Amino acid sequence: MSKIRLNNDTEQLLAVWVEPLGEDYWMRPDEQFTLTALDAGSGDPDEVPFDVVVHDQGISVWVNVGFQAVVRDRSGTPVDCGHQRPVEVLRKWTRAAEEAARGTTDSPAARESAREYAEQMRRALARAEADAGGTEREQ
Repeated sequence: MSKIRLNNDTEQLLAVWVEPLGEDYWMRPDEQFTLTALDAGSGDPDEVPFDVVVHDQGISVWVNVGFQAVVRDRSGTPVDCGHQRPVEVLRKWTRAAEEAARGTTDSPAARESAREYAEQMRRALARAEADAGGTEREQ
């Protein structure tokens, strides 16, 4: 399996986008992730399993073999999409999902899908805000 290791040697939270699925993972300073492609690839020595793109929103890692990867932290524990996503980012994305759900004039199925997604985002935001509140009380 092809792997790539990422290290955040900055003093800031770093967004890591795993493409082509657009999954987001957030690395704290001095944190390390390892991405493992779920497909071994063709075995062609010229095949490039990953492309890394640095941009103003963080970095994107394009998985070129199998198009999916498992992301693990330094201890080897798999982390989920949205790992350490900041609450303020989740608020912004929730507002956008709610606006999209209200504004869609597509088919009934598209409206229902947008409404369900907005509800998922609201639940995730409520959990994140509750966790942040608990963290603040513990400090």
